[in-house]
Amino acid sequence: MAWSEKPIDKPHTLENLADLLSQGLLGSMSRFSHFQIVEWCSQFVEHYDLSNSEEFHISPADAICLADDVIVQWELYLASQYTLDDLNRFSLNDIVLPKTFFEDWLNRFLALPTQH
Repeated sequence: MAWSEKPIDKPHTLENLADLLSQGLLGSMSRFSHFQIVEWCSQFVEHYDLSNSEEFHISPADAICLADDVIVQWELYLASQYTLDDLNRFSLNDIVLPKTFFEDWLNRFLALPTQH
């Protein structure tokens, strides 16, 4: 899928964090590239207003930690899977993270048990 290079234009809410983690599970079928999701998470960490949600049971601090983990795991994935030459050959929007990353993040967000 050819994704837009534009940033995701969604408010930095828990509802949108859950939606984007769900989109990430879709991989190449997602409306957004994983890079766009990572960039949105970076903005979420900076701009989330720390309000609680009655719909989700995740604390504001845990939501910020989870969004920060998305950013960190992206960087670790790039560093461990690609050379600098590789990264210069294509757009970051072309990179698709493993589905298990998004499964784990969504399970943590929803406080679901993880399987190992």
